[in-house]
Amino acid sequence: MMILNWQKLDRNKTGEIINRVSQTPDGILFSVTTSEATIAPLPFYRGFMLVRLTNYATLPSFTLEFLSDGGTFYLLDGSPNPLQKVAMRGGLVLNDNNVADYVDFFFKHVTTEEGDIYLIHDPEDMPFLDSLSLDQQIQIKRAHTDLAVAYDRDNDAFLVQTDMYFAGTLLKATLTIQPDGEIEVTDHAMLMGAKGNGGQKGYYA
Repeated sequence: MMILNWQKLDRNKTGEIINRVSQTPDGILFSVTTSEATIAPLPFYRGFMLVRLTNYATLPSFTLEFLSDGGTFYLLDGSPNPLQKVAMRGGLVLNDNNVADYVDFFFKHVTTEEGDIYLIHDPEDMPFLDSLSLDQQIQIKRAHTDLAVAYDRDNDAFLVQTDMYFAGTLLKATLTIQPDGEIEVTDHAMLMGAKGNGGQKGYYA
């Protein structure tokens, strides 16, 4: 699972970012005196960083995140649009080592009709594991297989075989990730061994 290396910016650079994002509807909620800006590189983006603005004057604090090349700021608003815009500008560069991180990032920042979706890298880290019975926990841990990545040269796409939480269900699935970042969930079956339909489960822009 990807760990972000956040870097806090000084007041001058924070002010520059606030001036840029003040053109967005929510940008006016930040000021240099009460806000903090941090940035983090993302392994699947070239020339773009993740920017986080936090206003500590509100209770609770208020945070917005953007994808930015330093000049343009795309607000992460729950839609796939900002990720699509970065991909269209050539900022998305996928490989065997970063494609799973991209999928994690996508489902964390894009709201879907199915609700929460995430890859299960380690069943011990599942948010709701403690709510399951001991027998269910043992079954899930026994059924779990490590995530695997392959490149489909014929279709110019990456294939990620993974256990995942999808629409309230634990699945084994294959994800197909296109060079432009589109994700298709296919070949799914219940993690606990129930028979799946093996067809298309979901397609995301």
